[in-house]
Amino acid sequence: MATIKEIAEKAGVSTTTVSNVIHGKTKKVSPATIQKIEALIKEVGYVQKRGLRVLNNEKSQLIAVVINYHKEFKDSILGDPFYGKIIGFIEEYVQKQGYYLMLYSTKDIEEIFQMVAGWDVDGVIAISFSRHNCEKIYQLIKKPIVSIDAYGNAAKDSHLVNIGLDDESGGYQMVKYLLECGYEHIKVCAGRDNGVDHLRYVGAQRAMQECAAEGQKLQFVALGMNYEKRKASYDWLVQRRLPGTALFFLSDMYALEAIRFCADKKVAVPQQIGVAGYDDISYAQYSTPRLTTIKQDVQKKAQKAVEILLKWIEEGEEYPQREVELSVTLVKRKSVERD
Repeated sequence: MATIKEIAEKAGVSTTTVSNVIHGKTKKVSPATIQKIEALIKEVGYVQKRGLRVLNNEKSQLIAVVINYHKEFKDSILGDPFYGKIIGFIEEYVQKQGYYLMLYSTKDIEEIFQMVAGWDVDGVIAISFSRHNCEKIYQLIKKPIVSIDAYGNAAKDSHLVNIGLDDESGGYQMVKYLLECGYEHIKVCAGRDNGVDHLRYVGAQRAMQECAAEGQKLQFVALGMNYEKRKASYDWLVQRRLPGTALFFLSDMYALEAIRFCADKKVAVPQQIGVAGYDDISYAQYSTPRLTTIKQDVQKKAQKAVEILLKWIEEGEEYPQREVELSVTLVKRKSVERD
């Protein structure tokens, strides 16, 4: 790998002049010399050592993406299509702007606090955090922070910008549709009634209040936060089902697990029980039957988070909005269609 000294020798200038051009300190350097040095830098493939940027009090070009997950994963968090997809898009947009991504995920919030405080990052994207803990990260590092799907109440003096969904509308749209399909018993299913899932359940309740006919009922079912508990819940839901029952899972992954469970138990979907999901992950259109769900634009969510964070980093001004809410849409497929 080429060094500053080698570039200086080829350009016939001092190493100080080359260093000044690399760091943008070009007031005393002629345009011709700048052009010559920049051409040599490109020609030899010079890469500045990251440690030198920190010593020179420059930006580290590092963006931390931290995930405070709560459910248990069979393989790893990146095996979940939602997290894998959104992290992939974040990395793509960060890289295009000349930044680097550092990923850290854990259930232990204190470990995340220690990580962000211990690294010289320019900003943080926090996924699945409470607003309170996002604000604590900001207070620890005093650097820009954008959250995705933050939950809880925002403080009046919050510095946090959150990218979320109109989750209540999603819950409303799905339950309204299930009622129109003639389902009498709708069970809203999630790991627990918390965070964005709670907002989706609030929308479901509103749809019942506004659209339900006599005899149509809604119930929330807490599935548990690991597969064994969810499996026991699926068994209970299938065994105790009544005619005209639909299961509305607030995650496509849970809905797909339930469809597989029903197939194993010889329970036909949707003929004997309807199944719907939320997110419209890529697998939703490949299940048998294909999954009716609420679609969110994960790519737009990632793009917006990176766009706001980098503008804040580079311009030094906080984004004027504290809440950016993206729309969701109902995707009708075969898993709830009744004959």
